[in-house]
Amino acid sequence: MIRFAAAALLVLGLAATFAGATDTNAGTSGGQFLKIGQGSARAMALGGAYVALSEGSDALTWNPAGLAQSEQREFAFSYLRYVQGLDSPVYLAYAQPSGRTAWGANFGYMTDSGFDVRDANGVPQQNADVMVRDGYGTVGLARSFWYEKLFLGVSIRDIHEDIAGSVHNTLAGDFGAILKPTGMLSLGFAVQNAGASTANVARVTRGGAALRFNDFVTTSLELSKASDNGAQFGIGGEFQLPEEYLDFGQLTMRVGYRTVESYGQSFDNTLKDLKLDQTSGLSFGFGVYTSQAFGYGMSLDYAFVPYGALGTADQISFKLKF
Repeated sequence: MIRFAAAALLVLGLAATFAGATDTNAGTSGGQFLKIGQGSARAMALGGAYVALSEGSDALTWNPAGLAQSEQREFAFSYLRYVQGLDSPVYLAYAQPSGRTAWGANFGYMTDSGFDVRDANGVPQQNADVMVRDGYGTVGLARSFWYEKLFLGVSIRDIHEDIAGSVHNTLAGDFGAILKPTGMLSLGFAVQNAGASTANVARVTRGGAALRFNDFVTTSLELSKASDNGAQFGIGGEFQLPEEYLDFGQLTMRVGYRTVESYGQSFDNTLKDLKLDQTSGLSFGFGVYTSQAFGYGMSLDYAFVPYGALGTADQISFKLKF
């Protein structure tokens, strides 16, 4: 099985090697905000290599099959501060297991303003009030099979875009699968935003693997391809101190990398001191979990991603399991 796991990870690595550069249609589809990874600080910290690890309410963003891995009811809230003033003040999610079947729902909202607005001749429009309001809502259903080794899930998402008064609503569906041939290895696959015009929202295909070496170390790989962009490769790792080793709970440290183009150099002094002023693609984070908070399970996850000259992004996720 260890050889099988190594072979799966090697195939993903080789696929990433041959992944093409960003194509000329990059960013031409609608719904670009869906690619940010809103809702899971853990996934963001792992470089987006999450299709094989998704579980609970997180699964609705990455792979709906992960809903079936919910062991308790779960409520999640996340706040994302993205680059260039893009802000996500609201992300809510819920997962409800019922035997081998689980269902869930999520809702996300993002907004931005303060754009430099110009007319057709390039003249600044000082009094123009331009707002961008993007949001979506998702419902999903998943079930486990084969003694909880195979998980299948589907979801449907309503996507809303309001760009300076130009409003578009799109309905799209996701399908996902997770296979766990052993307790160490997890393989994941998902197709997102299917059934909708690629002009309205990019279709994304994800495939990946995760390997849990022991109680302390987990690694994950993912290869994703959007219909309006070239393939991207992500890799992540987390080091976890289980709850029995600490008095307060479980502590996890995370790092990830995703293949992206260079974002230039940042002039932020803090990033310069940390030698991250020219970093593109790296991500960092941590998580704290306890099962002894007033009889509930509670977790807090944080992710930090430097984007060179564009600035930095932060995401905080909170979960309550009951």
